[in-house]
Amino acid sequence: MKAQGGGNIVVIGATSSRRGVARTAGFAPAKAAQKSLTESMARHLWPQNIHVSLIIVDGVIDLPRTRTMMKDKPDDFFIAPDDLADTAFHLTTQPRSAWSFEVEARPFKESW
Repeated sequence: MKAQGGGNIVVIGATSSRRGVARTAGFAPAKAAQKSLTESMARHLWPQNIHVSLIIVDGVIDLPRTRTMMKDKPDDFFIAPDDLADTAFHLTTQPRSAWSFEVEARPFKESW
């Protein structure tokens, strides 16, 4: 990316990077480390026109596996993969004067 004069790195994180609860004791510290590493990369690479950003996913991605596990949930409980991809694409097309580092993605019915 440096040789090409710029680029984009989009990292997918999770809400647990901000807070740990008993049931995420193994997951939350790893996501917190991921967020910290991503921010360090952003600060180091942005001056070289490499946009590093983080999408915090606060919800369940609509995948066959998650649908099987959560059969009772309505469609609007899930985050559509294509919609999450659109969010990531938008980050890669932002003008340099208004780059975002962190964006949250959640379904509109998510309790937050």
